Amino acid sequence: MRSRLILCIMLSVAVTLLRAQKLAVNVDGLWLASGIPNIGSEVTFGKASTLSLALLGAKRPWVYRDLSAVALQPEWRYYLSQRPMYHHFVGVGAIIGNYSMTVDDDDYTGTAIGIGLTFGYVIALNKYLNIDLHSGFGLIHSQDRERGHDKVTLPTKAGVSLTYILRRERYCHSVL
Repeated sequence: MRSRLILCIMLSVAVTLLRAQKLAVNVDGLWLASGIPNIGSEVTFGKASTLSLALLGAKRPWVYRDLSAVALQPEWRYYLSQRPMYHHFVGVGAIIGNYSMTVDDDDYTGTAIGIGLTFGYVIALNKYLNIDLHSGFGLIHSQDRERGHDKVTLPTKAGVSLTYILRRERYCHSVL
């Protein structure tokens, strides 16, 4: 069942990418600094909205050796400047992931699903490069294999991403 859900998400993202006016890929520097590889994409639709999808995962990252996790983070963003991938934005994001970690000799293994709000600012460096500063919080529902269900409000997103724009809008003017 889980593999079918992931396949449906990947197919819908692929269709969206093919029809996108603007397409970008990004890497979050804070995740990389903590030893967790990640990659994301963002596509525009409409005048001020984008959809993004980030994938991250790690097994025993250097910053926390007792962690193994993989997560998918879809997000819808609305840009207040009415220009996608430029200046202030608010967003609604989700997180879906599996985790396994040890804290004070207690093992936590399970799945987590959550939804939250994201706020951020995009700085255009040139026509093709942006820096994306973002943070967010939300409600996470986790199902631990030994402890059952738990709901908690946590930060769901925080980062500094470097974004490379692969395809620009035809009607887009120079940012700088």
